[in-house]
Amino acid sequence: MQSKVVIITGGGSGIGKACAATFLARGYRVVISGRRMEKLLDVVSEFKSSSEHLLAVQADVSVEEDAKRIIDATFAKFGRIDVLINNAGISMRALFEEMDLSVLKRLMDTNFWGDVYCTKYALPHLLESKGSVVGISSIAGKKGLPGRTGYSASKFALEGFLETLRIENLKKVKKIK
Repeated sequence: MQSKVVIITGGGSGIGKACAATFLARGYRVVISGRRMEKLLDVVSEFKSSSEHLLAVQADVSVEEDAKRIIDATFAKFGRIDVLINNAGISMRALFEEMDLSVLKRLMDTNFWGDVYCTKYALPHLLESKGSVVGISSIAGKKGLPGRTGYSASKFALEGFLETLRIENLKKVKKIK
């Protein structure tokens, strides 16, 4: 596992930071991304002993060019990508009738489009390495929850995207030698 490379979006805190710790402990090279560089640098500082295996990339996955930059920076530094963990996300709580539509757009841009952008640019590398795409979803992506219309919509969209991506690439991965 020493040469495996994992990208974790939303890697500055929470689930992303915990994933980074786990993968570093297992000898992976880890790339964390997030919107706030100070949070990413805190993670790098915390794992100082593994810093040569840890790269922080400031990026907002809802911006296509930023998502591409994460993938490009990873490949430039480590020469491969084995796992993409699409973890970056935002939440919301509001009844739909009271919600500003800009909130729904922001949710979709981050929770759905961010995963799409990162996956699009990482996919050729992942197919080559027989790697994996991971999407962090929620029960709200399986069942609509009151006060979570926007969040649920973004996670339902993510579930459909990932299921279809798996089906489209299942045979490609098995054919690669």
